[in-house]
Amino acid sequence: MAQRFDEAEDRVFKNIYVCRKCNAKNKTQNPEKASCRKCGYPDLRKKNDQFAG
Repeated sequence: MAQRFDEAEDRVFKNIYVCRKCNAKNKTQNPEKASCRKCGYPDLRKKNDQFAG
């Protein structure tokens, strides 16, 4: 398994949220006030940073 670097993890996972309706990736500082950029759905979740395998 490859090493994990803090700089790369911040770039890939920091402030990235996923829409619960259409699975679009959204970059935002405040997910409570933001809505999806594609469908407008207000419920966003944090992008997973753990691998299931």
